[in-house]
Amino acid sequence: MKNQINKKDPADVLDYKEKIAKIYFVRHGQTKANKLHLLFGHLDWDLTKEGIKQARLAASKLTSKGKIDYIISSPLKRAKHTAKIIARSIVRVGLAPTPKIIIDKNLIEKSEGIWEGKSFWDVRQEDPINYLKWIKDPFNNKPPKGESVNNLNKRVKSFHKTVLQKYLGKNIIVVSHSGPIRLFILNLLGVNIRKFWYLKTECGSIIEVHVSKKHALIKL
Repeated sequence: MKNQINKKDPADVLDYKEKIAKIYFVRHGQTKANKLHLLFGHLDWDLTKEGIKQARLAASKLTSKGKIDYIISSPLKRAKHTAKIIARSIVRVGLAPTPKIIIDKNLIEKSEGIWEGKSFWDVRQEDPINYLKWIKDPFNNKPPKGESVNNLNKRVKSFHKTVLQKYLGKNIIVVSHSGPIRLFILNLLGVNIRKFWYLKTECGSIIEVHVSKKHALIKL
């Protein structure tokens, strides 16, 4: 029994010595499209006044997390604006010098193609054939000129690889969108991405994730 105890198991958390990337996922603040319940994917809308408040609240919570090495953001305005608010807050409390915001296109939301700017009700009335195909299997089917959930998941997996290659041992804030954040979480848990609709991330919400090459931890 003694020899069995002394033998190290790489999965034993008591011998957990891998470098960890500590990630704070932040969903951008509210936009007018969120308020109107529109499909807006790649539409580049900025934050509303409420969205700015949400970003500031997220920033105030993140200032208690200690040193931040990098802020990484989707290229869309709503994410970049949220990231800039967070960056200013971090500098103000002395957690980091003015951090460069790294833009990563893999963090952009799923494209809704020609449906962007419309409500689900509009799409169902105007494009019923494609709508029904999509609603039956959004993982493989996509809006005209848009992306499927599987298309988005390829980008999310690419970002995960980037984390393991560049950011182990670092504390990073990642400002993104509901779709990429939910898929990142499902992939970490090893859950079928068809559970995508079982998760919800609110505007301005924060999810803390610890990632290494062999382990992952999601703090709720």
